[in-house]
Amino acid sequence: MTTVLTAPASALVAAAPDALSGPLSDALIAVSLALAALMATAVVLTRDPVRQAIVLSGYGMVLGLLFLVLQAPDVAMSQIGVGTVLVPLLVVLALHATRRYRDNGNGGNGERGTEAGESHGRGGGRTRR
Repeated sequence: MTTVLTAPASALVAAAPDALSGPLSDALIAVSLALAALMATAVVLTRDPVRQAIVLSGYGMVLGLLFLVLQAPDVAMSQIGVGTVLVPLLVVLALHATRRYRDNGNGGNGERGTEAGESHGRGGGRTRR
């Protein structure tokens, strides 16, 4: 006759080491946090809006990496999708639209505008057609 010894499940869970524990993991977390702080500073200090959107994309990637290191893969995937791709893309598209609007003069398609001597108030001016 054989005897089977079983340990409680709580003892098995407590015996298994955490995947992210120890001095090496602490260093990895510290490096990830420092890199995130560095990238955030780079985003703020970048002056050109298009370059700022590119640096913002890199910052989103670093934050995704930080979330992965902190064992939050679902948050990391969301951050990479939204913070790395979607937000910088929307910023670049908004910059493109506002520059196109500004380059056309008074907006629109350039067909309407004010002529010299026209009234700029409500309902008092002619429009060029």
